[in-house]
Amino acid sequence: MIPVKIHCGCGQKYAFEVEPVNGRITFPVACPVCGVDGTPAANALIAQTLGAPPAEPAAVAPPPPPPIGTRLRPAEVPAPAEAPTRPVARPLPAAAPKATGEFNLGLGILGAFLGALVGVGAMYGFYEFAGFRFPLLGVGIGILTGFGAKLLFKGTDQTLGIISGVIALVAVVGTLYLMYGTFPIVSIISVAVSVSMAYRISSG
Repeated sequence: MIPVKIHCGCGQKYAFEVEPVNGRITFPVACPVCGVDGTPAANALIAQTLGAPPAEPAAVAPPPPPPIGTRLRPAEVPAPAEAPTRPVARPLPAAAPKATGEFNLGLGILGAFLGALVGVGAMYGFYEFAGFRFPLLGVGIGILTGFGAKLLFKGTDQTLGIISGVIALVAVVGTLYLMYGTFPIVSIISVAVSVSMAYRISSG
């Protein structure tokens, strides 16, 4: 292969390599800017390189001037190939924050009070209707207290469990006092079970 460097009359320089046949280029070449045929200049340079007399004059005539009144158009040079772009890593969308107030301790306490009131009404109503004192009905007060707290709180919480246990304790002791006129010591088991149930249900 023989390197060929041509300086066109328009000022453009371009180069390439060629394998000549019989001391001549095997394909036509032209200036990439003005389009003037550079084949004669290429053949002359090949002849100089091979040491033979040039078959064609090496000088390349400059392109003729455009007619008067015509607008010159810039030479169309092929744009360089764009480098492949790498995919941009986009961060994943952040998880939506938990809605404020989803677990409301105030509503949980209200649910515990409502559950305790329902339990007290059921326990004392049974006493008035049947005329029979059944201390273990206090367990029902604890269950209703814990369930009411968990329902309105929409979940469980240890603090809510402690508050529910206290509410159940007051409700059971108060109901037993209304039924007996005093607090019977034998009902301590009923009170303990009621408090435990309220705490376990509402604290999870």
